[in-house]
Amino acid sequence: MQELFIDRLITRIEQKNTPCIVGLDPALARMPDSWLKKQETNSESDINDCAEAIYQYNLMVLDAIADLVPAVKPQSAYYELFGSAGLMALEKTIMAARKRDLLVILDVKRGDIASTATAYAQSYLPSKPKRPYEADAMTIVPYLGSDCLDPFFEEAIKWGKGIFVCVKTSNPGASIIQEQEVNGRYLYEIVADLIKSASEQSIGKSGYSGIGAVVGATYPAAAIKLRQQLPNSLFLVPGVGAQGGGNAGVKACFNTDGLGAVVSSSRAIMYPHMYGSADSNKDTIRQAAKDLITQVNQILE
Repeated sequence: MQELFIDRLITRIEQKNTPCIVGLDPALARMPDSWLKKQETNSESDINDCAEAIYQYNLMVLDAIADLVPAVKPQSAYYELFGSAGLMALEKTIMAARKRDLLVILDVKRGDIASTATAYAQSYLPSKPKRPYEADAMTIVPYLGSDCLDPFFEEAIKWGKGIFVCVKTSNPGASIIQEQEVNGRYLYEIVADLIKSASEQSIGKSGYSGIGAVVGATYPAAAIKLRQQLPNSLFLVPGVGAQGGGNAGVKACFNTDGLGAVVSSSRAIMYPHMYGSADSNKDTIRQAAKDLITQVNQILE
């Protein structure tokens, strides 16, 4: 079996001196007009042209950030929007990321049970036979319980890949479910219990497990609890940048060794013209990534 995802990721984090990763959420509506004009594309364009445009934008982002970060996180919804052409753009994006020595965390948030869950897991995780959307890790949702989680965990452990379970997400509306109390505990703590066993079975040489959790930077108190509950699990931390997650929330997701989490930012990196830059191009995207890296490194210091 190939080297575990978690060990490859930790090695790249240490080599590049950052736990930051970049989300690849290519939305035509967010791209600068000047760039779309060069592509001769708009929201009314042929679906194939739209799919090619999002792929070309991804290439610009990848070229800007490939040497700075250890991984990227494509969100499949932005590609599925354009049907088979969009899925081809996703496949080509994954290939392009690999060529640039980036790990790929596929944000698909799948969740089902039994053989259906296994089929979903086998769409993204196995190394053999070759799958068009093979990723190093994927995201899932836990609402259907252990029947949902276990098939994904089994495939991930079999292939040395990663799983991130949505445990305490960054969106405000999640609290109505995730903070329901059951016998004096929040529901997100109970979900974390379901992760713990699989996490402990898949700890790599780095001391960490790729069976981990999505934990938003917007809820520092919850992050502190979950970090104690899952000391060896890797956390995928959204909510930084456009979603407004603060320093306390980010820091709470890490262990004292400065490891244990990756911080993801999508919009603030991909579209800096929306956040104060004059334009979104290779240079401004690269600078936005550098700014995030500096911000997170200062928090962890």
